[in-house]
Amino acid sequence: MTPWRAMVSRAAVMGALVLCALPAAGAGRPVPVTVVTAVTEVIERWEPAVGELEPVTAPTVAAEVGGRIVGVEAEVGDRVDAGQVLARIDAEDYRLAAAAAGAEVQRLEALVRARRLQVRRLRSLARDKSASQSDLDDAQAELDALRAQLVGARVKRQQAERDLRRTRVTSPIAGRVYERRVSVGDYVKQGSPLFSITQVDRLRARLPYPESLGSVLRRGLPVRLESPMAPGRTVQARVSDLRPRIRPGNRAIEALVDVPNPGDWEPGASVTGHVRILHREDAVVVPERAVVRRPAGEVVYVIEGERVRQQVVRLGLRLPGRVEIRSGLEPGTRIAADGAGFLTDGAAVEIRSDGGDAS
Repeated sequence: MTPWRAMVSRAAVMGALVLCALPAAGAGRPVPVTVVTAVTEVIERWEPAVGELEPVTAPTVAAEVGGRIVGVEAEVGDRVDAGQVLARIDAEDYRLAAAAAGAEVQRLEALVRARRLQVRRLRSLARDKSASQSDLDDAQAELDALRAQLVGARVKRQQAERDLRRTRVTSPIAGRVYERRVSVGDYVKQGSPLFSITQVDRLRARLPYPESLGSVLRRGLPVRLESPMAPGRTVQARVSDLRPRIRPGNRAIEALVDVPNPGDWEPGASVTGHVRILHREDAVVVPERAVVRRPAGEVVYVIEGERVRQQVVRLGLRLPGRVEIRSGLEPGTRIAADGAGFLTDGAAVEIRSDGGDAS
């Protein structure tokens, strides 16, 4: 027999002797274990995302009448109130137009008064047969026509006065001047953009999430927001809306969160958001070391006197050092923790310590 065959033969004999010496499952010396009790607790899962802050309202202020800019009252970065004057357009032509419209109204009002008196006299004379009915009808028709002209003149006066007020360009909201597009001396047309105003009292966080979370994201979920502009400050809010954001090579869902400005956040700054996508009351939790993988699946070993019973469980959320048991284990059940990896179904155990609750 060659030397290497002799070595293989001796190894085979030794292995057979070792196998013969191993005890059957559940027999032999008890396995030392520690024991914990499955407990219930509230578990949550917060999904992070890094997004951007933007103003909820950011109107562009345009010229409502045409003319030459004679004054600019606001600069980029200035805080402005609603109704505050941003710029002034030359108002002389509009002032003259308003005055002319007012004069026309006065002229027609005088004619209406005179024609009304004439109608009254003719009506009185017609009752005494001193005036013809046709003269009364003509006077009444002229009065009605003058009244209609007066209505039109008053509308024109209101429009002229409104155009005169519009020569003062004002901010529609309270906010900050983000952009100024006009200077003194520029001639602007009606509709020309002059300023961009961003609302800073209320902001919107745009948080991108992968499409895989589309089934769990929804309006109303709690959100925690933090911005490097104010380290250490957390703003609590809720998801206001969800929007798909599908681009070439990027399919995502944006969670929109409207929040009041805590005081020192600015549009355009980055923001880190955590959306709570999972919240369960009375979840059964055990230490991670108590769960062992076996051919039957994930199992725990339930303490029954001086022996254990293998129990197949279905796992849920994994937590730091702990794991949620979705099914297969009731709260209050005592299970093996340390030493569980050395157990088999029905094995004898020696309890070294009872750790109490799994938490």
